[in-house]
Amino acid sequence: MPSCLIIGECMVELSPKDPHTLNKRFAGDTFNTAVYLKRNLPDCVVSYVTAVGNDALSQQMIDTMQLEGLDTRYVARSRTHTVGMYLVSTDDSGERSFSYWRSHSAARNLLNLVTLPDTCFDMVYVSGITVAILDVPQREQLLRALASYRERGACIVFDPNYRPLLWVSEQEARDWITRFYAACDLAFPGGDDHAALFSHSDEHAIVRYLHNLNIDEIVLKRGADNIEIYQQGKHTSVAVNPVDKVVDTTSAGDAFIGGFIAARLAGYSSEVAATMGADVAGVVIGAKGAIVPADYYQSSLSNRTNRNASGEVIAAE
Repeated sequence: MPSCLIIGECMVELSPKDPHTLNKRFAGDTFNTAVYLKRNLPDCVVSYVTAVGNDALSQQMIDTMQLEGLDTRYVARSRTHTVGMYLVSTDDSGERSFSYWRSHSAARNLLNLVTLPDTCFDMVYVSGITVAILDVPQREQLLRALASYRERGACIVFDPNYRPLLWVSEQEARDWITRFYAACDLAFPGGDDHAALFSHSDEHAIVRYLHNLNIDEIVLKRGADNIEIYQQGKHTSVAVNPVDKVVDTTSAGDAFIGGFIAARLAGYSSEVAATMGADVAGVVIGAKGAIVPADYYQSSLSNRTNRNASGEVIAAE
């Protein structure tokens, strides 16, 4: 049975229902990935590591994780802090903007509250947001943990997911993201992140930089454009199935990674995994919210993968 350990922060997501009402959901980059991984590979043990409070809202969050089938044994409780919160707004094209309330989030202290499992996993996933919310001693602790998991055979997966407001400076972000890149086997760089942090003007500059860090597999996310995969000296371009209507791009990249990891853990090639990831993201951006309703998701994904019947794909359960 495949297994994946995902470390990060889940938050309360607020989104406008109408001018006077907000919808409440739970979301966060690593949590979103965990959910879409589990939905696409139900047999996978997806263990989520985070910290929450002792209040009713935190319990609702844990209940939601469990309803999605996630392993919550490594979710810690803080007696002094609770969960973070954000408000998402979308424009007419589906592009989003965020307002955050997370400075006292329990997840910022998660490695001081959680004892990471001393066991083997097939994959371990962290993001740049995971790194950014932790203080320096916790970042060092996380790097040591990743090295230990890697020594035991885990594939370490990293998405830089750069959010400037979470960092003291660009230089701090650049230094730490580079260190976490060097600790991973599979990376999901984005052009906007690299342009902002490293002044990389094109994908060739990104790939050269990451090759120097000895990363085994690089999957370049490019939105609606082709996905570019660089693995063991081989470059593959994978076309993205077009989306009829974009409603909300809030968790497009997270959903893509969830679908990709699910396919890889199921034994499929990187090319098939990229197709699956793109299809998952294509479904998710067709509805509001980072985590779309499960029934909508399953039916829409089936329709989308059916249109890809000429290629090898895996369908959601």
